[in-house]
Formats: sequence, structure tokens, C-alpha cells
Amino acid sequence: MMNFVLAALMLLWQFPVAPKDIPKNNPNGIWEATTGSRFELRLTGSNLSVKIVPGSNARFKEYELDLKNLEEPNTYKGTGHFVAKLANSKECRFDTEWHIVVVTDDKIIGAATNIEPDPETCKVLQSYQIQLDLSRKK
Repeated sequence: MMNFVLAALMLLWQFPVAPKDIPKNNPNGIWEATTGSRFELRLTGSNLSVKIVPGSNARFKEYELDLKNLEEPNTYKGTGHFVAKLANSKECRFDTEWHIVVVTDDKIIGAATNIEPDPETCKVLQSYQIQLDLSRKK
């Protein structure tokens, strides 16, 4: 992920583009992650809501975020939560953060918080960023 960001910054430094020249990509619709999870994204003004499509991932019972458009076109960042069903069938609620870029009308990339919990207590043992790669389905 960091390599992508560095490459993008290098390109922008060599070929600066004014924000008004960057086309606005449409994030509305159903998007699928490489894991098979599907998310519904809905843009209202500068607010982008993200919700998991029920039944698209047996592990996530709930997944909701509220993202805000940053100053860069097609770039959103925000927080939310998810409820995960652990291997022992216990359900735990965790906070998460996403930072995404709607690269085209069919592709979103970014980063999200990943959690490694204690299955008995739901305590977060480790939290780190993972790469997001979403493709439009509808």
C-alpha cells in the first residue's frame, strides 16, 4: 500500500493536476472486496456511508462506517464499527477506520483497520492496517 502511495505522489509531483481537472468518480453501488465481502456505498453530499451487504460474509454480522470526502477529489476517510463472529461463535464489536480512493467508477483502493481479538474476552490483541481492493458489482 505504501508503495502505491509513494508512486502516486511521485507522479503528481512530476505531472501536477489541479483538483478541478480530476474527474469525480461515482462511489454509489455494491462493491466487492477480494475476500468476497460485499459493501453498499451511498454518497450524500460529501458523506459516504458504507454498510455490509447482509449475508455476503458469514464472519461479519454488521459493518457500518461514515466517511467524509477529503479535500482531494474521490478520497474519503472515516470511522465506524463492525460486529464479527469469532471461531468460538462469540460475537464481538470493534471500531474500524477506512481511508479510500475511488480510482475509477469500477475500482476503489485504500486501507482499513484489521483486528486480532482475544476470542474469550473480545479484547483487541493487535490492530493494523490492511489493503482494501474493491470492485463494483452493481
